[in-house]
Formats: sequence, structure tokens, C-alpha cells
Amino acid sequence: MTENANAPVPAATAGGFSRGLAGITAANLVTKALGYARDALLVAVFGGGALADAYYAAFRLVNMFRRTGGEGAINAVFIPRLEEEKLKGPEAARGFFASSWTIVFFLSAALAAAGVLFRREFAALSAWGFRGSPDKFELTALLAAVLMPHILFVNVSALFTAALNSARKFFLPALAPAAFSLLIIGMLLSFRAGFFAQLDARGRIVLVAAAASASGLLQAGLLLPLLFRQGYGLKFSNPLSSLRAAPALLAAAPAAVTLAQDQVSMLVNTLYASFLPAGSITAIYNAARLVQFPVSLFAAAAATVSLPDLAGSRAAGDMRGFRERLAEAMSASWLIMLPAAAGIAVTALPICRALFEHGRFSPEQSAMTAGALFWLGLGLPAYGFNKVAASSLYALGRPKGPLVIITAQLLLNAVLCLAFMGGMGASGLMLATSLSSWAAAAAFLFDLKRTSGFSPFFHLPIWRPVISAAAAASTALLLKDLLAGAGPLAVTGAAVPGAVAVYFLALRLLKVEERRLLTAGRF
Repeated sequence: MTENANAPVPAATAGGFSRGLAGITAANLVTKALGYARDALLVAVFGGGALADAYYAAFRLVNMFRRTGGEGAINAVFIPRLEEEKLKGPEAARGFFASSWTIVFFLSAALAAAGVLFRREFAALSAWGFRGSPDKFELTALLAAVLMPHILFVNVSALFTAALNSARKFFLPALAPAAFSLLIIGMLLSFRAGFFAQLDARGRIVLVAAAASASGLLQAGLLLPLLFRQGYGLKFSNPLSSLRAAPALLAAAPAAVTLAQDQVSMLVNTLYASFLPAGSITAIYNAARLVQFPVSLFAAAAATVSLPDLAGSRAAGDMRGFRERLAEAMSASWLIMLPAAAGIAVTALPICRALFEHGRFSPEQSAMTAGALFWLGLGLPAYGFNKVAASSLYALGRPKGPLVIITAQLLLNAVLCLAFMGGMGASGLMLATSLSSWAAAAAFLFDLKRTSGFSPFFHLPIWRPVISAAAAASTALLLKDLLAGAGPLAVTGAAVPGAVAVYFLALRLLKVEERRLLTAGRF
């Protein structure tokens, strides 16, 4: 692609990016906080053993389809094409949406139906090791079947979200997934209040899965009014004459793998963990949930906010604008993922004890989860880089590079899991994921330099944030030692905010101007 000095520059500015990032981050913060409350309550009710393992194995499978086909791939392939259609006029954009809606609805419905009919085969993808325990495997298959309708609802919601993101509407689409946690929390609290007392633990966990599945319908419903106000409807296109989106959405298959590599990696890890002692699947699930907090809050948010403008720059032939938008997204991700990795390395155990060690969740399960969290957290900067890099290459119209890189990463992850799980258990699976993600980040760095001229060493602040993160981690370590006898909640409550304050103070003292992408000028 050539640079066009006279091309119209998208309306994005650093201030516009910051506002979009602030909106989606605020919504994600609410969603993630509810998610942690949900997970903590679930293990408090059911413990961290075999029953929770069955639920999380089933949910991991459904979540992979949700995060890959829906929240990842649809955004990546739909938004760049919709930006092009908008240049042709409102009718072209509405026609493209109708075509996309038709494809997404019927393909998702077919996938959900297949998941119900072939629930045992699907369950084996994430829990092959459970086949030696027939009752546990059958429960996993049943839970997978109950959860499968969620795929239809969430994929439809993902299409609505993509259309709204293209219209620069970020807050409500990012907040709508909170419906998932709210319904499950309500169900779990009803158990604690004495409702459904006639059900045994197995029946209750199935009821939780049903609430999770139904939450997707509520999520889609919350987005409909805003979608209608943007001029889009839910009219199906004639499949014989008007599937205009088919070529673009066919690209969602490889995009599904590349843009949700973390979810596919976790599915591989869950499969390996099904051969490990009880509690291993729950440990890696909870560790991944904690790591996903900064990833979803900032890295994925930065990728989401920047994608429409990256695609707009590419459509206009403005490669300088493309690099500027990419630098904003990469900077926002780097400035958060780096201190998050350092902080997790220092405070993994007290965080896990504070969040999960309640009810039937034991100290031994906290230690297992903390070990997995420590090794997975070391890959945080790479996860953030890969999220933004894959999205930007799709905005450039270059899907082959991400597909090759992520396929190689998944193969490397599978090999390393086999090598490390014997001596390290669940922690070894997380180390394998971190190492393979760093390898993928190096490959993405090379591909971005070759295709767009973008280099993090030229366009991003690298070393001053490293110094700031080291100061923050040292602060967390000091507070952890000083408050060792005060309990995990006190340690976490002091160490995490203290480290955050020191980090942003250090960024300011070292004059890292990119911090304004996160703080909107407040520091």
C-alpha cells in the first residue's frame, strides 16, 4: 500500500482515542468486577474440585466459540468492510449489515444445534481425560449442551457490537456482557438463600449453566434499541440473491483462531489439565480470568477502539495515520500490561487467597491457582501486543500473517505443555502459554515492520515504563512483606493501589507523555 498525503484523515485524535478507551474501559471494569464476584461465589458454593472442573471444562469449550467466532472474528472482518460500505452511502451499509445478520444468525444456530446433538464429542475436545470417570464426563457433556444456545445469542450480540463500534459507540456494547455475570450471581445467591433446596449439587450446577445460556439473549436485547437508532434492522436477506457479506465473513474462520489465540491456547491447556489432579482445570480457569482483567480492560479495549480508525486509515490510503493510530493502541496496551505482569509476579498468592479462599475453596487450591497465575502473568505484555497486532493486520487486509503466526504459536504451546506439565502441573501449562505468546509477539513485530513500517522501538516508549514498572513491583513487594501478618485481603488492598500510584507517579516523573492516553490529562 502506498501513502497518500492528500487522503482524508480519519477523525480520530489522541483525545478521541482516550475518550473511546475510557468509555470501553469503564464498562469493562464493571463487567470484570461482576465476573470476579461470580467466579468467587461459584467456587464458594461448589468448591474448587471435580464439580467445578466439569463446569469450567464445558464453559471453556463454549467460551472458545464465543470469544473466537463472536467477540473476536466478527469484529475483525466486519468493521473494515462496513467502513468501506459506509463510503458508498447509508443504504449500502444497511444492506451489508442485513447480509451479515443473516449469515451470523443461521450459522450460529446451526453450530449451537450441532453442539447439543454432538455434546459428547464436543466435551471430549476440552476434557478427554475425564473419559476415565464416566459420571464426570457425562456431566461435562450435559453442561456443554445446556450452554450451547449461548453461542447463538452472543454471536448475534457480537455483530450488533461491531456495528455500534463502527459508529464509535463503545460504552453500552462493552457493558452488555455484564448480563452474563448478573444472572449467574442471582442464581448462586438464590442457592445461598435456600431456594432449589430439593436439587443436589449436580442439579444446581446444571441450573447455573442454564442461567449462563439465557444471559446471551438478555445481552442481545440490551443492544437492540441503540442498534435501531443507528438505522440498522433485523431483516433477513435473500440467501440466493443478497449474501453480500459472505466473502468477508468467510474470513471469520481463520480470524477466529488468530484473534482469540488466548482462548484457543486455554482450550489446549484445559485438555491437558483434564489428565492432572482434580482442581487443575479450576486453577487454570481462575488464573486465566485474573490475567484477562488487564487484557480485556486495556489491550482488547485498545484494539476495539482503534480498529475502526485503523480500517478507515487503510481505506483512505493514509499509512502515516495508520501508524499513529497503531502507536496509540500499542502504547495504551504496553503501559498497562507491563506493570500488571510485574504486580502479578509479586502478589499472585495474596490475590488468589483474597478472591477465592472462601466457603469450600481450600488454601491448597489457592496455592495451585497462584502458581498458575504467576507463570501466566509473565506473558501479559505479549498477550496485549498480540491482540493489537492481529487486529491491525486485519485492518490492513493482511489475514495470512496472523493465521500463520498464531497457528505456529498454538503448536508450540501444545508441545511445551506436554514438556512442562509432568514436573510443574497446572503451572507448567501456564508457562507454556506465556513462552509461546512471547514467540508470537516477536513474529508479529517482524510482520508489522515489514507490512506497515511500524516499529515499537521507534514509535513506542519502551524503557521508561520498564523502570516505572520495576518501581511499582518493588513497592508491592515491600507492602506485602510489611503486612504479611495482616491477611490476604489487607495485603491485596494495600499492595495493589500502592503499586499503581507509584507506577503512574514514576511515569510522570520520567515524562512518559503517552500516559495521557490512559489518564486523559489527569496526571
